[in-house]
Amino acid sequence: MTKSDPSSPEETSEMTDEAREVIGKARRSFGFSMSILILGFMAIVLALVYRATRDEESAANRFTLETISIPIGAVVLSIVPVNNVIVVTYENDGQTMMRIVDTQTGAIEKEIPVIAE
Repeated sequence: MTKSDPSSPEETSEMTDEAREVIGKARRSFGFSMSILILGFMAIVLALVYRATRDEESAANRFTLETISIPIGAVVLSIVPVNNVIVVTYENDGQTMMRIVDTQTGAIEKEIPVIAE
């Protein structure tokens, strides 16, 4: 077999110029796609880091109230902060009461007895 013979192994293993161009385009497209994918992942990571490190107001910082008064001898059953009030449920002498306290001033807004049906 001679080198000019198209059936020789050296001739068939080489690529044509057209095949090289197609493979080059495919490589460039793949590189571009991978670059976009990596940029997308970086954007997601940056968004997660930003969200984790941003300063949020703590629930404790919303309340300036330092003490809540309840009757002497009462047993506190629950304390629930809701918007700008704190609802304290306590039991005193066998009677259960709910006390609604303003979080800014500490004033008792309302006291509600809890009765059994």
